Amino acid sequence: MTEKAKRRGPVKQGKRIVLLLRVLFVEFRGFLICLILAVTISTALLYFFYPRALLPGNKFTVMQAAYYTLLMIFFESPLTYVEDLRLAPLFFLLPILGLITIAEGVVHLGTLLFQHKRYSKEWQKMIATTMENHVIVCGLGNVGVRVVQHLRQFNEDVVAIETNPEARFVSEVASYEVPVLFGDVRDGTMLEAASVAKAKAIIAVTDNDLANLEAALTARELNSNIRVVIRMFDQKLAKKVQNFMGIEGAYSSSARSARLFAQAAISGDILDSFEFGGTVINAMQLLIEPNTALVGSVIDELRNKYEVTILCQEKKNGTVDWNPAPTNVLEVGDKLLIMTDVDGLKRLESAGRKLALPRE
Repeated sequence: MTEKAKRRGPVKQGKRIVLLLRVLFVEFRGFLICLILAVTISTALLYFFYPRALLPGNKFTVMQAAYYTLLMIFFESPLTYVEDLRLAPLFFLLPILGLITIAEGVVHLGTLLFQHKRYSKEWQKMIATTMENHVIVCGLGNVGVRVVQHLRQFNEDVVAIETNPEARFVSEVASYEVPVLFGDVRDGTMLEAASVAKAKAIIAVTDNDLANLEAALTARELNSNIRVVIRMFDQKLAKKVQNFMGIEGAYSSSARSARLFAQAAISGDILDSFEFGGTVINAMQLLIEPNTALVGSVIDELRNKYEVTILCQEKKNGTVDWNPAPTNVLEVGDKLLIMTDVDGLKRLESAGRKLALPRE
């Protein structure tokens, strides 16, 4: 196990505990408020009106009053009963309050912990209502599940919304400890259940353009600062939506993948492809193979000779160097992450060609 994975374990466990405490607080909030008010009022009544003559030393502090109140709640009777309309009800009501506290607390807490262990739909709904600064993903199809996977890799908190409870990837997403809500993504109440008011972004990637657009607009109505990204099959409509409707990202997945497929046919080393400033930029990996001109050369020589941008160097021993130094020497088995245009791909073809071995 790597050091990074070792560090991630306690962090992940800590986030689980924080999330559990947050849900418990939300669920018991009303009950706790009532209990605190009852204890506070009872403590005040005892402190101000209970006869000092009946107390040891004829003294009474606020802390003593609070202590006696708690004892009375849990069926202890440390104080002598007095016929005072301001105090007499406490001797009867506080034990009843204690009984309700124990019954409600044990039953409700047991139910919550059971739901937490099973990661039930009810538990997921409760988690969703406590989320803050998270990302809402609408639609758990082939695209949606991969969006969730990438967001979790970035340690982002996610709430997913899916129309079909029997959808293929629902169980997989739940295994990432992502709460999944079931309902219409266009429904404002569903978005509110996903804490859209506290979310930082919504990604609508269902297979329905209008549903994605309506979900995005509804989310923007409920949270004017939320970042909106939607998937649209119609590329022209996607551009219009992005330009004129104040949506940060409207993407046609078919249009984006088409460029990658085409470039991959040219070179199998292409990792991704996108357009910037009217130019198609390719992210590619280059393996330093034996008996090629690259072996023994340095990073700066490769940059200058082939006019490419080298972002990362992974040594054959697994060491990763982001923004490698110009003097780093290239060895067999090293991998380079390179950004370049189409012409750069052609220039690099010659770099990977095997050198002719001398004849014996």
